[in-house]
Amino acid sequence: MRRRRARTQWIAILTVVAAATCGRQSSAQGREQAPGAPLVDRDQTRPELAFDPARDFAGWQKELRSRLGTIMAIPATWDRDVQSSVERDSETDGYTIDRVEFLAEPGQTVPGYLLKPKGVEPPLPVMICLQGHSPGMHISIGRGKTPGEVASIRGGRDIALQAVAHGWAALAIEQRAFGRRAVEGVACGDVALRELLKGRPLTGQRVFDVMRAVDFIATRPDLDRARIGCMGNSAGGTVSFYAACVDPRIRLAVVSCSFGTFEATWLYRRHCACGYLPGLLKVADMPDLAGLIAPRHLILVAGKEDGLARFDGVEQGYQTARQAFTAAGCTEHVALLAAEGGHQFYPELAWPVIQRVLQAW
Repeated sequence: MRRRRARTQWIAILTVVAAATCGRQSSAQGREQAPGAPLVDRDQTRPELAFDPARDFAGWQKELRSRLGTIMAIPATWDRDVQSSVERDSETDGYTIDRVEFLAEPGQTVPGYLLKPKGVEPPLPVMICLQGHSPGMHISIGRGKTPGEVASIRGGRDIALQAVAHGWAALAIEQRAFGRRAVEGVACGDVALRELLKGRPLTGQRVFDVMRAVDFIATRPDLDRARIGCMGNSAGGTVSFYAACVDPRIRLAVVSCSFGTFEATWLYRRHCACGYLPGLLKVADMPDLAGLIAPRHLILVAGKEDGLARFDGVEQGYQTARQAFTAAGCTEHVALLAAEGGHQFYPELAWPVIQRVLQAW
């Protein structure tokens, strides 16, 4: 009797599971499903401040930039003075490396490396270099500590060395929750969730550190505050993008493997919580935000086989960005560079275009 009752219970459970599975399968019929099950349907409501060529462009930019700054919890005002220290680390025949620190806000000291090419007349153009989810900023200067880190660097991630080799000063800074600024025993995503609870998205805090890096650059007579770029791959590209959206002092953003429609990127695959901004998609999609960078320069670098961003969404996003740049009268100031590869930076594609921008300044 007991066995029959147990058998009956299991049959009931299996029936419920089967029904639920069938329900999920039938709800997916007629909808394209990417491998790994996309996290959002494609038929989303149009964001409130989506780019519209019929709108006044300057007014749209002003409103959207303000809304984005509010979502990221960027302070409306702050003291532009910078407490900093600079100490020589090393040098080669071609460049010097200094260790730097500056105070972004109380309790948040930003460490970094400042690389300067020899034989180039100051003031130097500056590229702010940001790593993504990696062991830290030392990857940007090519100092792999393990075989895995060395392999990562081979994916084009020694971006500060690349910059200095092309005549730029490079300021590689450590992002919050990464490397030397990681919270011991707490994953990046968990740090992000804790910060959301406090009302300050981690991405917004990282963007503010970049803005304070721009303040630091402005204190240095050997660096040109009028020629500042920001670049990064993956999460580094994400922060570079948002920083350029809200800080007009950044004249060039090089955004690698971190651009596309939200549906094809952040809602397509599981990502770290550190990159999500609450309520943003109701206001604008990522390609709409690209219009905030115009008439400055935006270079988008993508791998067609990037598992975190469907390339059709990258191309779609680029077309929207291009329309916004056209409305600003500078269609040629946005570019998409795509490689037949995965989630990494592609120096051979990016640097010739970066250098053309520098020569035009």
